[in-house]
Amino acid sequence: MPTLLLVRHGETDWNRSGQIMGQHPVPLNERGRRQASDLALRLRDQPIGALYSSPVARAIQTAEFLAASRELVIREDPRLREIEVGDWAGRFWRDLDHEPVRRYWYARPNDARFPGGETLAEVQARAAAAMTDALFERDRETVLVVTHGDVLRALVAHLLGLPLTAIHVFRFDHASLTRLESSPGGPGQWTAACINLSEQTSRH
Repeated sequence: MPTLLLVRHGETDWNRSGQIMGQHPVPLNERGRRQASDLALRLRDQPIGALYSSPVARAIQTAEFLAASRELVIREDPRLREIEVGDWAGRFWRDLDHEPVRRYWYARPNDARFPGGETLAEVQARAAAAMTDALFERDRETVLVVTHGDVLRALVAHLLGLPLTAIHVFRFDHASLTRLESSPGGPGQWTAACINLSEQTSRH
């Protein structure tokens, strides 16, 4: 049965400062590179049939660590890129608490839209289509996917059959691993073997 290994990219300086990245090409910082390297070591004995990644810089850099030790080809898929934040790119979250979009982000994912950007529903639709294509191509293999926090929330909700309004309950740390396994209940049914396994959760 197919297995999905879902990874959030490593840390960037903008993550630490609370600056909004969206699809901006912000690179991993030193800690982010170490996180990605450590995750590659943890996965070194895991058979992987294919590696898919968002084309955004921090995701590609994370994927490069995961691919290096096993000579995997990174298959970039733009449908896995981070949500388009439009006019908010480069701004700080702390300055936007008064904005309706910020307040309604998880409560109204179908119509809460960044100015000039996307809704979470649109992100979920494109990410789900990317996974459908990847799993069709790599039937019965383990597929490794590197992407972004809100993409992961939307995608995991879709695969587990949860409403999009429930995604605020998921936390995905930097370079975290989430493992979903195809359920014996039938095609398209998934169970979560682990969610958000990371350097932070392993310390507790």
